[in-house]
Amino acid sequence: MLVAAKEGAPMSPSAWKRASDGPLLAPQSIIHIADVRAAERVDGTPPAITLRPLTGEACDLTVLIFTFPPGYTGKVHWHPTDTVYVVQRGQFIVEGEGTYEVGDIRWVKAGTVYGPEAAGPDGCDVMLIGAGRFPLPTYDPAVDPPPTIAG
Repeated sequence: MLVAAKEGAPMSPSAWKRASDGPLLAPQSIIHIADVRAAERVDGTPPAITLRPLTGEACDLTVLIFTFPPGYTGKVHWHPTDTVYVVQRGQFIVEGEGTYEVGDIRWVKAGTVYGPEAAGPDGCDVMLIGAGRFPLPTYDPAVDPPPTIAG
């Protein structure tokens, strides 16, 4: 499902870009997660979290690993597409939902406002799978609330 949102929202995808020296990721190829370089902030500032996109630009899905350092807490936000999360390491905590452990899977429907998300005391690595190309649009509901979804 795709939900329309205003372009240029403060948390929009233009803040991230692929690493310039990362491996070229292509269809029907083996992707070694350890070889994938972290995405960079467009403005060059050091990010508080790490995003490692696992799919190439030609792929219509985003598959990435995000790493939250110990004690990190993000912001309340929403995405215009459905997203699936698979916890790889540590504890992934979502306010109002609970604590996800290694191997747990979380599905979020497009347009759902949630968060903040946080890492447990040892940090966490989580695989995110979402419709659309990297970087997935992320919106601040205080600035750009999601449209009402019927049904």
